[in-house]
Amino acid sequence: MSANVRSQLTDKFADALPKRTRYSVHHLSTPPTRCPALFFAPPGEKAEKTYCESHFLSVSISLGPQSLQVFAIEVLIYTTEFLTTLFVSKADSTGYLSLLERPKGAQPPLKTISSIFLAHLLENKTRPGIKSVVSLFARAQDQYLFPGSIENDGKHVLDDRALVKWWCRVLDPVLRHYPVEKYSCMAVEESERDSKKQLRSKGYLIVPGCDVYETRNFFPASSKYESGDEARWALKDPLPIISRSPELPPRCLIPHFPDDPKARFLDELDDELPENGASNSRNFFRKGTTGHWRSVRTLDQFWEMMAFRQECSSGRLVGFIWGVFTPTELLKQSTHAPKADTKPTLPTPSQSQVRDVIPPAPESPLMSSQGDPSPLSPLPSPAQPSVSCNKPSLAPQAGRKPNKKQKLTGPIPNRQPRIKGSVKSIMISEPERTKYYLWPPTSRGEVVLVEKDYRRVNDLLLRLDYADREIAVKSTERWINEVAIAAGLESWGVNVEGRMEPAIAEDAKEVKPTELNMMLVRKKKRVSAEADVQEGANLGCDTATAPKVMDAGLVRKKPKLASNPPGPLLDPVENSVNVLGAGLVRKKAKT
Repeated sequence: MSANVRSQLTDKFADALPKRTRYSVHHLSTPPTRCPALFFAPPGEKAEKTYCESHFLSVSISLGPQSLQVFAIEVLIYTTEFLTTLFVSKADSTGYLSLLERPKGAQPPLKTISSIFLAHLLENKTRPGIKSVVSLFARAQDQYLFPGSIENDGKHVLDDRALVKWWCRVLDPVLRHYPVEKYSCMAVEESERDSKKQLRSKGYLIVPGCDVYETRNFFPASSKYESGDEARWALKDPLPIISRSPELPPRCLIPHFPDDPKARFLDELDDELPENGASNSRNFFRKGTTGHWRSVRTLDQFWEMMAFRQECSSGRLVGFIWGVFTPTELLKQSTHAPKADTKPTLPTPSQSQVRDVIPPAPESPLMSSQGDPSPLSPLPSPAQPSVSCNKPSLAPQAGRKPNKKQKLTGPIPNRQPRIKGSVKSIMISEPERTKYYLWPPTSRGEVVLVEKDYRRVNDLLLRLDYADREIAVKSTERWINEVAIAAGLESWGVNVEGRMEPAIAEDAKEVKPTELNMMLVRKKKRVSAEADVQEGANLGCDTATAPKVMDAGLVRKKPKLASNPPGPLLDPVENSVNVLGAGLVRKKAKT
């Protein structure tokens, strides 16, 4: 990969990461490779030709001269003639991000890195007139890519509800980069006037086992006050929208991703097929068959049954998230299309071949050695050699003895060893653009490996250990070196330094709390004191020098004594005689 192509992704990271933070980014990918179809074929049709491209992004921090992995994400890109699907396969962290010194108040960069990486792949993989879909499922687990990382005390594992919310916040900035998807004529005409609004986006979320009100709580805070046509998120699945026809059986509308809960349920439901059975479930149906399951007849029933699956009902939630990006020309077709009562019919394979004929490209020096100069023809594999009608057959004919192998004589020349699957050989063997995929240099990783070598280095990552810091450093170094050996490079990786100013100043630690001036403190005065002040103001005297009068409620009076009996007034003396009252004298009865 050239330096200009490599700088596009690194510049996006640098603009979004906090200032004075440094990371090492390693981007690994594979060329588009033929793979099994993502969707099952409808009755009477063959499966769509599908290509898969794998992308792996690893982010490390520097601890002196050594590197330590802190985050990794894997994205699988499935492309057909009518759809591009970005499936987030795995994402995991090691928990060692706390060792990096970051500005105070700076948010963890994992969500930002994930959003930028998905937006970068979507931007370079979008084809004109073709829908693009970002699909993922959120399931809480201790570790996905880094074995032993759960033993690190610094790793914070999100629970099921927090993980669904986190992924919705990751996908929300990617969706809001484009206008919201509307099917009105006014919105389509407005988008046509603006060249930047060539895509419309909308998010979808389903959490089996949760009702509408519970699922709405998983939406990002930015969509809290959105409703109607302006709503960015919807509480449903987009499977009928992204399919070629919504009238197909549910079996043909659900994608078959690797390690996906709904894909496993899909395989179990295939046992109910009355036509083919489970053994031939991936083959196309005979013409005239329905392709429906016996128990599940609609998508609503499928999601209702998913709520009772062990993966969705074992005390944890699983969220299925989609982001659909639709070109404006497709919205215009759906807006102006006449409504018909008849069900849409799919073209037959013969019609598709006649309609999709592309004139062959001019012969180039790289393709002159092959029999078919068209870039759309698949390369012959060793297991299935191509057969040409002009060349004589190598099989022994009847009545003719096979030719003996000719002996080689002479000196043996010295040849340098060559690693299979080097980057140079891959870039020449695959075209950049076909009707099934788009593979520009801007979408490729720094290292491009064939599928076999890519699986080998990924399997090596799953066998390493990240439980301790020292062991994790050695595991990181070993994985980076193995990828470099497989690619035929001495070293690889790009250093990224953040350029975004943090929201909070870095010297916030030295700022002392603001002290309130005592002159600004106003004490609450009593009612009587306020009356005195008001009275002093009325008399024109200074309230500071005015005499202070005690409130009448605060004066304690001496209680009055009982009244003395009527008689002459006597002066109070200490030795005065106490006179008993008349009422207390008991007279002696007369005899």
